[in-house]
Amino acid sequence: MSLETRFQLREKLGEGATSEVYAAYDRNLRRHVAIKQFKKFTSRGGVLAETKERFLVDARAAAGVSHGNIVTIYDAGSYGDGIAIVMELVKDSLRKVLDRTPLPPLDVVVNITAQLADGLRCLHANGIFHRDIKPSNILIAPDNVAKIGDFGLAHLPMSDLTRTGTVIGTPRYMSPEQAQGQIVDYRTDIFSLGVVMFEMLTGQTPFERPSCKDHELLTRIVTEPAVKPSQLNPKVPPELDAIIACALAKTPQARYQTAGKFAEALRALKLPA
Repeated sequence: MSLETRFQLREKLGEGATSEVYAAYDRNLRRHVAIKQFKKFTSRGGVLAETKERFLVDARAAAGVSHGNIVTIYDAGSYGDGIAIVMELVKDSLRKVLDRTPLPPLDVVVNITAQLADGLRCLHANGIFHRDIKPSNILIAPDNVAKIGDFGLAHLPMSDLTRTGTVIGTPRYMSPEQAQGQIVDYRTDIFSLGVVMFEMLTGQTPFERPSCKDHELLTRIVTEPAVKPSQLNPKVPPELDAIIACALAKTPQARYQTAGKFAEALRALKLPA
């Protein structure tokens, strides 16, 4: 079955090197959805069977998780010569929000980050870690409800893709262990969420520099401490600097040991009036 047989594709919401995202209408269930169609699973010979099956295992696991801060997955499977994931329709991403408003108010930043930590806590409790937390993979629904989306790189801990020497993710948001191709666990998501929060507070990611190459960026992630957000945005209080420092610790053991602890620290924070 092709996508067009079941779904009426409408507005294109985004496109990357490996996928396209559309707002669509599900003719069978009569509801509006978002569809992410993966291009990397197709070749002249059709779908790459091993890669497809690995993706579907992970997508089905994510579909079994229900939480208000995780995008709901309705379906994942083969459509024509490719595969696609059908999910809850949320048009705005954190990337688009930051493009419009590079420095959101502190209370909004704290609220969004705490919500995302709640979503990660649910994923991790179900044995799933995301591995690609970044603004374009975070959706913002009305009333600033934040939702984790895009499970294209999410993997169960036992996945054979999660092995030493495999560097997968988006460089600016990678943890040190991810940047080195080491085996990663749920604490890599905590680091990446710390990077996202740093960007919301300062307008830039902590290790990126103008015109730097990816290998230079990865070296900084592994070896250089992040500057305090308050050095770039004087409105950031010392208590928030400390929270960011813990999330961005170089070793997983020195970070918040659960996403829930990260959320608790944020909600205990008293922001200046």
